[in-house]
Amino acid sequence: MTADHLENRRQEIVRAALRCFAREGFHATSVRDVVRESGLSAGAVYSYFPSKAELVAGAVEPILEALTGVLDAVVVDTDRSPEPGRTPAEAVAEVLRRIYPLAVGGEVDYTRVAVTAWAEGLRDPAVRAIAEQTYGTVRGRLTDRVATWRDAGHLAADVDAEALGQVLFSTLVGFVLQHALLGDVDLDRYATAVCLLLPRP
Repeated sequence: MTADHLENRRQEIVRAALRCFAREGFHATSVRDVVRESGLSAGAVYSYFPSKAELVAGAVEPILEALTGVLDAVVVDTDRSPEPGRTPAEAVAEVLRRIYPLAVGGEVDYTRVAVTAWAEGLRDPAVRAIAEQTYGTVRGRLTDRVATWRDAGHLAADVDAEALGQVLFSTLVGFVLQHALLGDVDLDRYATAVCLLLPRP
């Protein structure tokens, strides 16, 4: 089998796992459930993911990497601008606008998977490690953006960049949580409101 075939089969299993996780959560989903959902043999699934922990990690990691990739793209676009660029809050709003179609536009609502992943991270060290690394990176990028904006004179010199980065990060996960649990959050209105938290000077 070619490398492309092997990767396609792996992604088929991951998609099946994500559908299960979105419906039932991580803890209630068994590898047998994923085997049934995928339509493949148990041997085929286990050959890619020998344990449930590896299956969970394989499903969660690409979602978190997508978030990091979108944020990096937003920061790069901002840094290339000859203007002062987006405020840190505007960067968060742009991340939301770019990531939302990716999160809910496919066969799985990734916001549901994200919320269940947070719960799983409290009990599974492997999932927690992935979340810590990725979310730590995202929060660090936001902190750097705040520091850059502050050092350029757009914020008071004594602004705590780390604390403000934490607050801005909470607006990202807050949107995900409200979308998954309440389902009544309007993206454009939310993103516009986020920008008001740190208006332009």
